Amino acid sequence: MAKADWWHTMREARRQACVAVDFYNRPGERQSYADFVVHMHLAWQNLLHAQLMRKKTNIYFRASKGSRLYKRDKYGQKQSWDLQTCLDVSYKEHDPIRLNVEFFIGLRNSIEHRFERSLLIATAAHAHAYVINFEAELTRHFGATESLADELRFPVFVQSLSPEGMDEQRNLRRGLPLEAKTYISEFEATIPAAIRQDPRFEYRIQLQPIRGVKDEADLAFKFVNAKELSEEELAEAIAAGKTGKVLIFEKLKANGFDDEMLPAAAANAVQEQTKFRFSVNDFTKMRHRDGVGPKKGHGASATFADGTNCIYSKAHKNHVYTKAYVATLIQELSDPEKHEKALGRTPEPSVPEA
Repeated sequence: MAKADWWHTMREARRQACVAVDFYNRPGERQSYADFVVHMHLAWQNLLHAQLMRKKTNIYFRASKGSRLYKRDKYGQKQSWDLQTCLDVSYKEHDPIRLNVEFFIGLRNSIEHRFERSLLIATAAHAHAYVINFEAELTRHFGATESLADELRFPVFVQSLSPEGMDEQRNLRRGLPLEAKTYISEFEATIPAAIRQDPRFEYRIQLQPIRGVKDEADLAFKFVNAKELSEEELAEAIAAGKTGKVLIFEKLKANGFDDEMLPAAAANAVQEQTKFRFSVNDFTKMRHRDGVGPKKGHGASATFADGTNCIYSKAHKNHVYTKAYVATLIQELSDPEKHEKALGRTPEPSVPEA
């Protein structure tokens, strides 16, 4: 049986992503950041086209509003939606994934060949998120069998692991042209701090050598969950990062319950901290606004867990919500004006005054 058109488009998205990462990881003069950005742009556009096509959504521009005719290029081919149009349809305005992709849409115009290495250093964390988000969306919509995990490998960076290499990277960052610096600073200035710090917008990693006896279960590298560190270890890790030492230090998708909360517990936590009435229905309204967790009628599915705000527990067949997400709600809803705007009602004290 012939594969559907959306399947071929999805596979092309995977191919473009692999080509992009290959350009990024090539050594020396063979590396091309400009080609990485161009091919990841095509990868995302094909991925979103595939998602929309599978949902029977028209992805072609109409000749005019209300017209049944399509716009066509000079070769007579129907003009499909550009990446920005796909983002407008697929993501909310302040979604970190959308903002990360939009960052690279605008960045394409700021890339000059002679400054590519400087730009690569300055935007490396954004590039990591660009690829990681692609993988996450690819598997979320098309399943784990389409993962790129078997095709992409963790690259080896020799230069950046020496003091001299770190100094050179700092010099390259300082050599970024004014146009690129201005674009990056102006783009990030329009984004709330909470989103700028979201790993889906900018994914920062550091490396630390593993010491001690090796066993058969060891991998060449591993991720460390910040929640597993003591306060002293956490402070030491942050200090190591600031001084240029290298350490892997990022959030991971959890496999089960830790400090995560079910909706009732999350709602109680918000109510307790804000001192305003906040029900499970209010929590549901807020997470739907933020695109967190499953929506009504979708059932319990791990595909709605992003690992940062929401986690799916197979053992409990339910979604739980992270302390980080609950904290963002508490911060927002503690402000009476923001509380009223978000929930559409005047804040009510959780404990009536005597």
